[in-house]
Amino acid sequence: MNYTRVLCLIFLAVGIIFSVPCATEARMETFSGIGEYTVSDNETLQQAEDNAVAEALREISEQVGMIVASNTKVKNEVVTYDEIVTVTSNYVKVLDKKIERSMTKDGDIHITARVTANADPEIVLSELKQLSASMAKPIQPGPGENNETVTNSSQPDKGSIPVEYQGSVHQAEEYANENHLSKKSLLQHLITNGYSRAAASLLMDHVRSDWKNNALMKAKDYLTRGNYSKKGIYVQLLSPNEGFTRDEAFYAMTNISADWKIQALGMARGYQQKGWTMDKIQQRLSIEGFSKDEVRYAMNNI
Repeated sequence: MNYTRVLCLIFLAVGIIFSVPCATEARMETFSGIGEYTVSDNETLQQAEDNAVAEALREISEQVGMIVASNTKVKNEVVTYDEIVTVTSNYVKVLDKKIERSMTKDGDIHITARVTANADPEIVLSELKQLSASMAKPIQPGPGENNETVTNSSQPDKGSIPVEYQGSVHQAEEYANENHLSKKSLLQHLITNGYSRAAASLLMDHVRSDWKNNALMKAKDYLTRGNYSKKGIYVQLLSPNEGFTRDEAFYAMTNISADWKIQALGMARGYQQKGWTMDKIQQRLSIEGFSKDEVRYAMNNI
């Protein structure tokens, strides 16, 4: 065979091999997270550093999970916040890890972990869809049960509540909806206003309120009173003062709309008025949960 022809065939074969994209090639994206932790009296420095790194990795897992959840039909009605973070964390690969130590004004050692990692959102999305599909399967009634029995088992009948409390149930529902309360906050309100814990708990078993919508409306209340990132809204809703569940807070965070760059700028200006340095403001905005683009916008326009 002609050597020239052989060489041509070899180059052609090589060209074909390298021109075909690898079907399994991952589309990795890079994420970064910051974990903060203060060393307590009964733990070692290494334990504290590990806890700070764990917080940073959780933040990265949240970022990947939120990005996936907010751009798909996988909503928290099917897949919960914690499940999204758990699924995501399995596909996060650490690229770089930096540990910083500082001393607080009270003399405690404070650990800051800065972690960079990558993940493939498409793989995470695929896993979440599979989880969503498995959780969406209807529960089959057991022996001697029918579908109606299973469906109604979690819906207490208002007729079962004592007559003297039935008006109170309606008032509690109205109060919760008007003030955008969580179930926990409403229970505390009833106890504060003279109900025994047993009576308040009995009322709460019959209160029907859209707790997720209450969380969303409460998130909007926060935005009218101050500047928050999406993550900051989530943290506020989970706080003891508000008492929303992770699912409810996650629903609010993923359904509220705001100009987050303007929110970052507003917060930056507030810190500037307190005399903070630019470096400290930038670091704080990141800790508050603003994205790199949002922080960059705030620092360029402050």
